[in-house]
Amino acid sequence: MNSFSITRTGTYLTIQDFGRFHLQHLGISSSGAMDQRILNELAKVIPNHENQFLEFAYVGPSLKVQEGAIKVSVGGHCQIFVQKKNNTQIEHQPYASINLFEGDELTIHNTINSVYGYIAIENGLGLEPCLQSHSTDTKAQIGSINRPLQIGDAFQIKKDVGSWDLQSSEGLNIFNETNFKVYPGPQISYFSDEVIKTFISQPFNITSQSDRMGLRLKGPPLLSHLSHDILSEGILPGSIQVPSNGKPIVLMRDIPCTGGYPKIAILASEDISKIAQLPPGTVVNFDLQSRSI
Repeated sequence: MNSFSITRTGTYLTIQDFGRFHLQHLGISSSGAMDQRILNELAKVIPNHENQFLEFAYVGPSLKVQEGAIKVSVGGHCQIFVQKKNNTQIEHQPYASINLFEGDELTIHNTINSVYGYIAIENGLGLEPCLQSHSTDTKAQIGSINRPLQIGDAFQIKKDVGSWDLQSSEGLNIFNETNFKVYPGPQISYFSDEVIKTFISQPFNITSQSDRMGLRLKGPPLLSHLSHDILSEGILPGSIQVPSNGKPIVLMRDIPCTGGYPKIAILASEDISKIAQLPPGTVVNFDLQSRSI
């Protein structure tokens, strides 16, 4: 038996995977990792991850091997250190495998010019899926562990590491792209040409009120000439909805399945991971591609 425990949580440490799909008609959000590009890169280093990853925001966690040995890899732009049992400290690089033995403690420092980082563990975390996924939606209290992780949480991994050979990938270069192509939302007609011009010509700031549910933006108000209330309808991650205060919200992974605000535009699905990595205070711009989807 191999086991490790959480000795420091960092910020908002949860279990995530590639998402929980085909259940939105039951009111269950897809959730999943905010930056799924990183999971794809980590899968090249730790192929047998069992679709179970640790996600953290801003400040990384520490975990200590209590019994046996495990193999991990860290993804994201951050500094990684291992404190060995003899108190020797070794620095490691992201997107490379790290062999951890009994008494070793892995510590991940702050993310650098980004928000989210991830840890993949060979043979997973020993968890059972919840509604066909291991992802955590803390607001709905759904997941293999339906809350942020805490100090003392322990994981038992029955399988032993298959090979101690060191593996690595080129990794993911987080460029912090800030100009995003968007496509017309279903209620773009709720906004005048002048408001749409403002939306695509003026910058917006990501605020500190942003989270896994949505990125709240600050900028010139986008006021509808019809209404800011619509009949609730299905919504998708990447939708940009505008409540009555005119401040747009980019909906992210933990969105509710329906919403009653008009949606002026929607991001391309591949850009959700990119915009998720932008820290509060980042200025973003939108480029509307077409009036027809």
